[in-house]
Amino acid sequence: MTVKQLATFSMTLAFLLLGRGIAFGGYPESSPEEKQEYMLDLNRIDTMEISLSRKDSIRDLKAYENFADTINKKWCQKNRADYARLMSAICRPLSSGIFKERRQHDLARKYALSILEKPDDISIYTELELIGCGMMTNTIGPDIPQGEEFAKRRKEDVAIRLHAWTRLINAIDPNWNSNDRLFLSITPPESTGFPSGVAPEAIKDAKLRKEYEAAIQSNNQKLEKHAEQHKLHMWLEIFPKGAEKYIVGLYSHPPFDTGELKKMLDNFPDKEAKARIIEAVEKNIR
Repeated sequence: MTVKQLATFSMTLAFLLLGRGIAFGGYPESSPEEKQEYMLDLNRIDTMEISLSRKDSIRDLKAYENFADTINKKWCQKNRADYARLMSAICRPLSSGIFKERRQHDLARKYALSILEKPDDISIYTELELIGCGMMTNTIGPDIPQGEEFAKRRKEDVAIRLHAWTRLINAIDPNWNSNDRLFLSITPPESTGFPSGVAPEAIKDAKLRKEYEAAIQSNNQKLEKHAEQHKLHMWLEIFPKGAEKYIVGLYSHPPFDTGELKKMLDNFPDKEAKARIIEAVEKNIR
């Protein structure tokens, strides 16, 4: 299955799961009031991004920074998953080059780091998205960081990518089968005479109703896991290739420090990728 097909399947199944009241990820849910507030602020960010994309838009980076700081300050002590998704949305225009200022990338980095300093508190998906839109260090151009500043950023960038990469690898279920047969609804016990997908409340017999509810719960868990693994495999096709190329590029740029790189890769679970990275960097700096 292609990445595009995986994405389409995952999104379709996710909507179906959400429609059943299932939210996968394992993170605390916001209160209804906070969730409503989150949606309002997300809409504000989306509206701002659309406005900035117009050809006749006045793109004032300082004004956008003030707007972003307001969102950051408001949410930094609230639900961390919501906070992370909002800051990921904030980073999108900053990483797009829309402001035509070097400082926009520094701002994207600042907002991304405000979340990525505690990456295990957010979903793997938001972590990966934040890395893509906020954690980039150039190795070419007149305004790239130099010397110790470049080395500091490089180590920071690579550590963040290796964390996400490791987390992604560990989240993959080696026994998952993409061809497993799935059911979007469950048939109640035959003796009830009801069709597939009927609401449990329709079954008057308490024992049969409980049996049916248990079957629905088990099926929902299977659907949830299947959707989760599809999405993880989609990222596994995309992220490692880019991360490997990025790490090789950074450590092939002076100041050279293969010793630091090897130390960072000590406990990295993908031994083949580890060997390729080190070999490529050592070849490039000869």
